[in-house]
Amino acid sequence: MAKSVKKTPKKTVKKAVKKAPAKAAKKAVKKVAKKAVKKTAKQATKKPAKPTGKRFLLIYHAPIEAMAQTGNATPEQQAAGMALWKAWAEKAGSRLADLGAPLVNGKSLNPKGSSAPSTKEVSGYSLLDAADWEEVMDLLEGHPHISGWHPDATIEIHETMLIPGM
Repeated sequence: MAKSVKKTPKKTVKKAVKKAPAKAAKKAVKKVAKKAVKKTAKQATKKPAKPTGKRFLLIYHAPIEAMAQTGNATPEQQAAGMALWKAWAEKAGSRLADLGAPLVNGKSLNPKGSSAPSTKEVSGYSLLDAADWEEVMDLLEGHPHISGWHPDATIEIHETMLIPGM
């Protein structure tokens, strides 16, 4: 049978006194960590700073057969294509506000409420922040969409306008 050892109150107090600094330190570390997490979360939810300069919408155009060709590419061919896009995105850096995405199944709506499939051959979009058109053109140098992917691929560029009060 195991012997029951009863601690005297004096021993219990001594042990608690020894543990107190360690407990307090752990508690302080947890408190600091909790504050750091809250601060980071608060910063993440803040609105991003308004960009200086102008914002440009890039609209990628490609024939439907080019998009079908991309859909039938091997995983290796897809990876090679993505590597070109990643390299361009790195080149554009913080000027690339939104890499965008490929677009499919576009529809054209009219004022009467009817719709029809789009005939514009829009294949994707991106958003760039730049000081002016010259900078946009520099950023588009070597862009993968117009660097030999398909001879009929084009990029349409539009400068966005600020809407007062928005």
